[in-house]
Amino acid sequence: MNIGIVLDGVLTNLEQFQFDYGSKFYFGEETSLRNPRGYQIEDIFYKHGNALQGVKHKGFWDTYYEYYLSEELPRPFTSEVLKNLKEHGFQIYLFCTRMSPGYKVEPEKIKRLTKLWLIRHGIYFDFLIFSDIISIDLIKKYNIDLFVDHNPKTIFQLSMHIPVVCFHAKYNELARGENVYRVYSWYDFYTKLDEIYQIEFEVTR
Repeated sequence: MNIGIVLDGVLTNLEQFQFDYGSKFYFGEETSLRNPRGYQIEDIFYKHGNALQGVKHKGFWDTYYEYYLSEELPRPFTSEVLKNLKEHGFQIYLFCTRMSPGYKVEPEKIKRLTKLWLIRHGIYFDFLIFSDIISIDLIKKYNIDLFVDHNPKTIFQLSMHIPVVCFHAKYNELARGENVYRVYSWYDFYTKLDEIYQIEFEVTR
C-alpha cells in the first residue's frame, strides 16, 4: 500500500510554529494572536479577519522561512512510526509544497534544506515529491491509497476519491466526513491504521 504524507503540518507542527514565532514577530505591532483557527499567518494575526494597515504580514516568512526549513523539529515519534510503517510493507511518499514563488529562498536551496532536514532527523521515505499543490491527479499519478494531510481544502477535495487522515489542528476542525479520519499524534495514527484499513480496504497489517 502507498501512503502519501504532506511534510509541513504533518511531519511538523506548522500551527504551533506560526503561533510561537508570529507572536514574537508581531509583538509591538498593535496586533496579537486574534484568530487561533486561522490557517495562514495573516489569518491568525489579522484583526477580525481584516488586514491591519501597516502590519508586515509578508515579512514574517521572509524572516523565518529558512529558519523553519532548517531548525523546526518534527513532531514526536515521526521517524519511529514511519520506520514501523516501512517494516510492515508500506511505501512512503512524502509530498512537499514548499516551492511557492512567494518565498525569497531559492527553490534549489529549499530542496537541499528539506533533504538535509529529513536526513538529520532520520525520517524514512521511499519517494519525495516537490509540488506547489496537492491535487487528485497528482495522487493518482503515484497510486496513493491513503493520504495524510492537514490542509482542510485539500482534505475535502481528496476525500471524495480516497481515504484521508487529517492531522488535527484548530484550523481544520471542520474537515470531517465519511472518508476522513482524524488523528492527534503519530502513535494515534499508528494505532488507528488497522481500523482504517479494515474499513477502507478490508485488510490488516
